[in-house]
Amino acid sequence: MGSNRTEGFVAAQDCEGSGVGQSSGQHEENILMKALQRLCEVDTFDDLVKFLQETVAECYVDCNEVHCFRISKSKLDEIYDVTTDQLIPSTLICSCRCAPKRILLKTVSTDDLLITKSYFNQSDAVRILMLKSEKDRMKDDLVLMTRDSNPKVAPNDLEILLRHATTCYERVSLRHQNKTSCDQTANILLSGELEKATDAISIQQILNVHLATVTSAHHCCILIRANDIQQIVCQVIDGRKLNFEVFRSMDEGIFKEICNSAGKSFTKQPLTETEQQEISAFLGTNVESILTLPIVHKATNQVILYVCLFNKKSGQSFQQCDIRAVDNVMLRTWRILESALVLQREIKSRQESEAMLQIAKNLFTNLGDVRLLLGEIIQAARNLTNAERCSVFLSDEETKQLVATIFDGISTMDENVKEIRFPITQGIAGLVATTGKTLNIADVYQHPLFYKGVDEATGFRTRNILCFPIKDLNGKVVGVSQLCNKIKGPCFTSYDVEIAEKFSVFSGISISHSLLYKQVLESDARSKLANELMLYHMDIDLFDLHNYMKLCTSVSSIMDVSPTFNSFDYKPRILNGDMKLVACVLMYDDLGLTARFHISRRTLVHFMLMVRKGYRDTPYHNWDHGFSVLHHAYLLIKNLKLNEIYEDTDIIALLTASVCHDLDHRGTNNSFQTSSKSVLADLYSSEGSVLERHHLAQTMCILNSAGCDIFENMTHNEYRTTLARIKHAILATDVATHLKLIPQFDELTHNLPLKFDEARVRDLTYSLCMTACDLSDSTKDWETITSTSQLIYKEFFSQGDMEKRMGNRPALMNDRERACLPELQINFMNFIAGPAYRLLSKFFEDYQPVYDNFQINLRRWKLVHQETQAKNIPNDTLFEYIADKDFAIPDIS
Repeated sequence: MGSNRTEGFVAAQDCEGSGVGQSSGQHEENILMKALQRLCEVDTFDDLVKFLQETVAECYVDCNEVHCFRISKSKLDEIYDVTTDQLIPSTLICSCRCAPKRILLKTVSTDDLLITKSYFNQSDAVRILMLKSEKDRMKDDLVLMTRDSNPKVAPNDLEILLRHATTCYERVSLRHQNKTSCDQTANILLSGELEKATDAISIQQILNVHLATVTSAHHCCILIRANDIQQIVCQVIDGRKLNFEVFRSMDEGIFKEICNSAGKSFTKQPLTETEQQEISAFLGTNVESILTLPIVHKATNQVILYVCLFNKKSGQSFQQCDIRAVDNVMLRTWRILESALVLQREIKSRQESEAMLQIAKNLFTNLGDVRLLLGEIIQAARNLTNAERCSVFLSDEETKQLVATIFDGISTMDENVKEIRFPITQGIAGLVATTGKTLNIADVYQHPLFYKGVDEATGFRTRNILCFPIKDLNGKVVGVSQLCNKIKGPCFTSYDVEIAEKFSVFSGISISHSLLYKQVLESDARSKLANELMLYHMDIDLFDLHNYMKLCTSVSSIMDVSPTFNSFDYKPRILNGDMKLVACVLMYDDLGLTARFHISRRTLVHFMLMVRKGYRDTPYHNWDHGFSVLHHAYLLIKNLKLNEIYEDTDIIALLTASVCHDLDHRGTNNSFQTSSKSVLADLYSSEGSVLERHHLAQTMCILNSAGCDIFENMTHNEYRTTLARIKHAILATDVATHLKLIPQFDELTHNLPLKFDEARVRDLTYSLCMTACDLSDSTKDWETITSTSQLIYKEFFSQGDMEKRMGNRPALMNDRERACLPELQINFMNFIAGPAYRLLSKFFEDYQPVYDNFQINLRRWKLVHQETQAKNIPNDTLFEYIADKDFAIPDIS
């Protein structure tokens, strides 16, 4: 009888009701006939027990619970609860050999298990009914027990019903015995099939089909426990091999309940909606009931497998008989399956080893070119692990950064930007690089170090990551490889981790050898530069840092520094050293950059202190010059409203490049670096703009110093854009670059006003602004331009003196004996500085007063030239002569 068709005895009575003209005896007879008809439909023992419990419960008033026990005829002390299959050796039940019977439990010993197991209370009166068969093949009798109450049916009717129920019990028991005989025959056939199985997959297919048959389950699978990755693995469902192995975490959802069942079977019906979704996604079909049994390795006493059965065909829950059937099969077959799984892993390991040898051969044929080598490493890593994407980052020990030039075998940058760099402590790759340990992350969005911005910007969805270190023979991390998105499967497996770590050894050796030649060439130059910088630069004292932070706090706004601070007429060099640093910080505040990019006060002050420390004590290219250039950049942004033309990243890049553009300037020019074969020339001469590239490198070193990264809270795209703009601005300060761009600047004057929506126009104007900032001393008052000119030529002549000592002939502007300072200054203003201010005044009307003042200074220098030439004033006393004379020129109207 199916569970949905079972109706209670009294329920049937209520449905029929007492019709008009129908006697009570006829009514009870009809009810009895209905119950007997339903009894005839019972097919299984479980259905019979359920029918009896429901029917007896409705035969007595206020009867809520009926317990059923199985009593052995041969061994009277073997009494089992039919529902739980637990042994209940009750003396009360043993004494029951006739039925019906009414017994008061208060007359029964309190030690009786009916009381100790909380079936009844000692004060209860109990009604006992028995199904007792006289046939020899029936080994057990059934006893039904319930709390005593007034009966709803006649005793004769109940006796007839129990007699027919006994007949039904004999019928279903005979059928069960025949099924057991068939199961034993099936087990014998199963053993023969297993002998023909050749691998773990076919063994699982045979076992799944057989176990589903003996338990009347719709579906069956075997879950393999992988403790090393805390996941369970499924390779076969029913008789079907999966296209790829399915993995599920041991710590999530219903699989957590299965794995935490403490070595016991797990049964559940019905399942919650969430559990149904989990199992349905795993199995591919709706699931109403589930039974799982752990298979324990006899030697280690550890669970190695789980047998999972889904959806009992009868629609009911799985029972103890199903558990016994599975145990009976797996007891004889688990070792066969376990051995096959070990062999499966060994075969896979051998195949991977053969592939590894081929990969090693391919890697060592590309040692001459690092980029080709990295491309080969990426391709091999993806193929080995079935990953969707792969990246390789090399470790730069000097800058403490990870560097990437190749992603998926394709160059990531355009011709102007050759690489991506980020701090070695940043992100998942940084954690692997610093710890030297592999990370296998099944869900990257749950990992705190995963940066989601790249996914949001590119549209690529990263699901899982396998990130492993690349080490050399000494175990030193030389790089990191990051694999994204397992193609076949929800995440990377323990086997992927194992093969990746083996692969990293070959990769590390090949990378080390490939970089060796370049390291040998650069090691001497870099060590000299490192020693030089180490002697010159010192760390910032924490006491100084705190004092300057307090000083910055004491000045509320930039206008407190000077009411005319935002005017082009203001002279920035008059500020003392401490107030210069405070003004640097307040300029970032006034332009809203500290708030926009969440720059902490401590970081900004620390950065400025490091920049100030980065300038050498040269006559002109020192901290005062860096501050003056920064101030002019601030004026351009403020007065020309550059923030309405450029992005915030462009604005902060212009300010930062301005204050850093001459870091570690040695008081000599690019020509001197090349002719003297300096350390800087060894490093940068092949790229051009030797000093400017060195200033850029120093800027990056400071930004990457602990506590100095003012861009740390930017998004990935903002960070990349800002660094690219800083590079653009600093390289624009090379005079040679400026002279090459003047024809392009002039072209822009033919199409005024400028179209700032065009990238080329914005880039050219950006370069012009940077040049104007660098040369801004020539736009100030006469006192400023003469004093700074004196410092410039002092620096120029010092270089010329060094060149003479080296046996070289210095250029005219560096030779104190041959140079004519007023003439040099006029040529500088006419051909280098003049075009910058002329063009900028055409592009921005508000800049015209600055150009007018520049023109006044030029006319003054021409007067100086006329008088000093006429009076033959030498260079040594030129500036003293200028200071004593008045070269006033009327303002240009």
